[in-house]
Amino acid sequence: MGMAASQARFLGLTARKTNLEYEGQQVNQQRTALSNQSANYYTQLLGMEVPVVPSVADYTKTVYSFNDGSLENSITSLIAAGNGMYKVSYLSSWQDDFSIVSGGFTSIVNSQNGGVYYVGKDQLRPLGEAFTNSKRATNANGEQFRLTDSLTFTQNGQTIQLVQADYNKIVSVIGKEPQLSDYSMAGLAADYKQTQCYGSVYTDNPSRQQGHIEHNLCKLIWNQNTVGESITSSSGVTLTSNRAAGLTSLCTDWGTSNAPDATTRAIKDKLQNLYPDVYQEMIDLYVDLVLYMNDNPCGESGYEVHDYTLSTTNYDHNAITAQSLLTRWEEFWTKVENLKPENLYNDAHAKWQEEYNKYVGKYMNAADYTDVYDVDNALFYDGQDEYLSSLTSEELDKLYEGEKYYATQLNEIYGEPKNGWYVRYVKDSTLNNYYPVFYNGDDMAEGISIDNGDIYSNVRTYKVGSRERHTEIKSQDAKLEQDSTGRFINITLYDDLGNATTYALTTNTVTDQAAYDDAMNQYEYNKYQYDQSIQEINAKIEITQCEDKKLELRLKQLDTEQDAIQTEMDAVQKVIEKNVESTFKIFG
Repeated sequence: MGMAASQARFLGLTARKTNLEYEGQQVNQQRTALSNQSANYYTQLLGMEVPVVPSVADYTKTVYSFNDGSLENSITSLIAAGNGMYKVSYLSSWQDDFSIVSGGFTSIVNSQNGGVYYVGKDQLRPLGEAFTNSKRATNANGEQFRLTDSLTFTQNGQTIQLVQADYNKIVSVIGKEPQLSDYSMAGLAADYKQTQCYGSVYTDNPSRQQGHIEHNLCKLIWNQNTVGESITSSSGVTLTSNRAAGLTSLCTDWGTSNAPDATTRAIKDKLQNLYPDVYQEMIDLYVDLVLYMNDNPCGESGYEVHDYTLSTTNYDHNAITAQSLLTRWEEFWTKVENLKPENLYNDAHAKWQEEYNKYVGKYMNAADYTDVYDVDNALFYDGQDEYLSSLTSEELDKLYEGEKYYATQLNEIYGEPKNGWYVRYVKDSTLNNYYPVFYNGDDMAEGISIDNGDIYSNVRTYKVGSRERHTEIKSQDAKLEQDSTGRFINITLYDDLGNATTYALTTNTVTDQAAYDDAMNQYEYNKYQYDQSIQEINAKIEITQCEDKKLELRLKQLDTEQDAIQTEMDAVQKVIEKNVESTFKIFG
């Protein structure tokens, strides 16, 4: 090899070696980057949180509960307030047997234009729709009739007109209202004392005084035709009148006929009907007077004796005297004048008022006021539903209130539909009663597929059923009693008046299964994500390791190639040295 060729070869080898060294540096840098990347992956693995299986114990707690007789109460919060007192919150639970629950589906619901829906032949009624409010008449027998606007109704083919009872109509039925003057005797007694007959007792011959008293009493006791009439004294003596001519032989009254006048009759009627005790005293005086006159007839004829028959003629001559008879006569009129009518009037007026009140605010048959009716506003059903048609107004009222309650329940539980709720009443053949079935108006409307196709399928229904309800009572003052282990055994609650009631506490271990199941689901999800992340990072590490092995092989190739170049460079170097030596020797 010549000198120039050797040097050119050496320079080429030097350049190749330099390139190999540069490429080796690049490979080392790539391996360093891969190493850093791999370290990051391992750091991620170390930093990942391993999912932990949830423990049932974490979702289990001790719950204190007590029963107050109607509700089951579970304590949800206990906050110590000092001196053995606590602020207690508890959840009251009960079974609501009148709640709304799902009732399944109805297979076919037919509709007609205007939002009228049917299940079979049964028309669905908008829930809570008001019934017709009309006036109603109820008679004394409890029979009820629907009134027209003109207060008429038809009974047995006859139209009956009602009018409201007023004072005059009521009085025409029960009689006039009692007045205090109806029971007073003072005016009548004063008028009677002004009569000629009464005055004759004091102005005529004193020997005829008993006869004049007899004339007065006779007109106050006997009727116009007195034959066969009898009176009996308190002592049991009966006096019978034999006067065929009646009272015509007695003294005149204000110069008129001997017959009793209106004043005399009024005194007789009032005493006999209103003051029977005083009237009996008058009879006793009259009988004793006739007994006395039987032994002491006045005048020449003694007619007073001959016109009467006495059941006995015996009497106490010491007790019945002319003077005692006069005294009793005067005392009788004093008593009559002093009679107090207030008590009788008050009693009579109270009875009259009681009867009057039975008619106040009521209505009467306009024809003769004979029948009395209560008139009020009542509910009536005007549709074709067999069940609703069978209900009374009071039952319709209760049903209407119940429907409003059910509408509230449905809205609270299932939401308020834009098209409202519907109801129909279905007969339970086993219990022989009717129960409501509810329908969501939106389900009905949204089920319309064609304008007049009118067919709905699988419409959800709702019914009245049993449902557990809860309400929370918060921050009640309570005193709790513990046993030796620290477990609470009694709770004492206080009402607004400070009255205390103690209940026994029951200890239960309760697992929130729903929360535990949720935690397990979350664990499974987290574990799946963790495993996925591990697999992804491991896959990346594996890829990095493969890349590093490739670079490692390349680096070894570069080392081998560099060793070969170095060997060749050494050989060329020797050749050059040999050429230089031989050259210098030629010139040396």
